[in-house]
Amino acid sequence: MKTVALATLLILSASLAGCTFGEEEEDTDCSEAQNMASDCDNDSSILEIEDNPNPDSPGMQYFTKYVAVLGLGVYAESGLSDAQVLHAAAVLAELLDNDEDGVADDEALLSRLQNMSAMVPMFDSEESEAAEDFMEHYTGNGVSAVLFADEVDPSQPGHWGSDATVEEIMHTINHIGHVYVYPDAFGLEPNSSLLSDAMDEARGGQFISHPDNYPENAWYHYDDTTCDYECMAIEYIYWAQVSNMEILNDTATCDGIANEWEPCSKDLLESMDVLIYALITDPQYHLPQNAPDGIYNPTTEE
Repeated sequence: MKTVALATLLILSASLAGCTFGEEEEDTDCSEAQNMASDCDNDSSILEIEDNPNPDSPGMQYFTKYVAVLGLGVYAESGLSDAQVLHAAAVLAELLDNDEDGVADDEALLSRLQNMSAMVPMFDSEESEAAEDFMEHYTGNGVSAVLFADEVDPSQPGHWGSDATVEEIMHTINHIGHVYVYPDAFGLEPNSSLLSDAMDEARGGQFISHPDNYPENAWYHYDDTTCDYECMAIEYIYWAQVSNMEILNDTATCDGIANEWEPCSKDLLESMDVLIYALITDPQYHLPQNAPDGIYNPTTEE
């Protein structure tokens, strides 16, 4: 899959304040973050497109569409269709409220994301005026990946090569949220966490820099030299989560990603990567287990 998200993560880590891997940023409350994600109410269950509530904030002037999601924000420029914007918003909601009961599955995670004003920026293209303005002027700490119009397909939620919403939004939730809420489980640096230990085993050893060739027994062998150890860890947990969700479990996808990732089904993940499977299915961390379908219809008890 074209890893725009990872390239963007690296660009953001260098050019956007507070988006570096492995570096803690101070939490800010909603008011201090210029109310970038609307209010801090976490019981929003109706997804509607509104006008950009923060056009005067740095890097935000070209966004014309906004959706509030559990106190967070999805921002898009005009070239994104309403269907694409609502799709991204629904995926964000489903990843945070995976049982769709109208309440976030992990209140500590949601609180962290709200405090960091986590957001999902959506651009017409990498060269759009909005993208360039955002990259140059955004000063917040709530972005780890972005979405472009040509990689959002509401008809194929999360499908490899067609719809990147699950990947990009998952990167943001994992990087801004899980890494700091559960550092012993999801820390990104070498020897820092259960995640880093699992990745070292999956890669056939601990490789701080990219090896010329991965060992034959490795099942995670991503070879993008622009992606450092921490970046590799973020990509690794994404692959594990979507394998567990069965998003990758078809022949064409399994064959297409085999050069990077082998356990493309839940059964393969459970048998091949025991450590990461145990981590992402451990109920204490509340990671989503069900694949988003792009339709968020929360049900609440009367």
